[in-house]
Amino acid sequence: MSGSNGAVAGANGHAHAGAAISAQDRLRKLLDAFVGAPVLVVGDCMLDEYLWGKATRISPEAPVMVVEQVDTTYAAGGASNVAANVVAMDGLATLVAVIGDDPMGETLRAELASQGVEHGGLVVQPGRPTTVKTRIVAHHQQVLRVDREHRTPVAEEVAARIVGQVRERLHHSSAIVLSDYSKGVLTRSVVSEIIREARAAGKPVFANPKPSSLDFYAGLTFVSLNQSEAEAATGESLADMSLAARMGDRLLSLCQADAAVVTLGGRGLLLFEHGREWRHLPVVPLEVYDPCGCGDSAIAAATLARVAGANWEEAATLANLAGNAKVRNRSRLDSQPRPRPQRLRGKRDPPPPPITRANS
Repeated sequence: MSGSNGAVAGANGHAHAGAAISAQDRLRKLLDAFVGAPVLVVGDCMLDEYLWGKATRISPEAPVMVVEQVDTTYAAGGASNVAANVVAMDGLATLVAVIGDDPMGETLRAELASQGVEHGGLVVQPGRPTTVKTRIVAHHQQVLRVDREHRTPVAEEVAARIVGQVRERLHHSSAIVLSDYSKGVLTRSVVSEIIREARAAGKPVFANPKPSSLDFYAGLTFVSLNQSEAEAATGESLADMSLAARMGDRLLSLCQADAAVVTLGGRGLLLFEHGREWRHLPVVPLEVYDPCGCGDSAIAAATLARVAGANWEEAATLANLAGNAKVRNRSRLDSQPRPRPQRLRGKRDPPPPPITRANS
């Protein structure tokens, strides 16, 4: 009897191993299909500026450090970072956004060009500064951040130009990502018009909106929020995971979306679909360095995955891996250029962790 049970256990072990290998093969095939997939990114672009230096003394003027600047570097942020992530995952990204008529806008153009992002859709609004986040870093420790931005809605003439740029590029794209950082580009009228145009053209729309503007996004294909945003938008707390289903129903209803994801930081994400039980996708355990930008990586991966033919569970799995790779990568605290997210294609990566179903 014990021998029989051992044989059964061995057979089950081989079956599970085979399933894991099959799942990995499937994900690799999807990743291969990312190559050349055209994605249109629309939203709030920004420039991340890093002032690197050494802190050796306290100012005689106030009890603060004096940082001796030794270098300055730049990176694409916000919607620009989503587009850069699409390119880093071998897709083709076109960006439609608003910049100011200023030197920082030109610096952002140069950064996008260096990343391989098509940026002919950038709209210039005179008098409105390019959004810049300046981080002062001493000995690889961020000590201060200074933001230069206007959050007021863009002018009506600029909004019309944004929609015109999207309309011009829509038919050359397989999907649209709306990247909303509440900087005034994705107004109610802009979002509704883009969604209307996309639906008419049969193009899926993915978005990571802020809770305050979630009602702008009726008719989405996919919505992604982090835990605090989802709790604010739905009024449901994930302190009690038994309420997850109510949160998912509320999100899907608010956005009239086909699927929704709530990211949980180091605990993975929750996936909600119409007509199916919610699922928890955990992450491969990693030391967390810096979660900045992981949501941009995740929505870029989910969009490319769906374009490549993934089902929602596969798309969420790849989004989970992409966001997790971004957290693992200390690129925001490193003066070197951001590495490509090669981890998604790593041959030695462990298989995705088992998915927890709502009733398990």
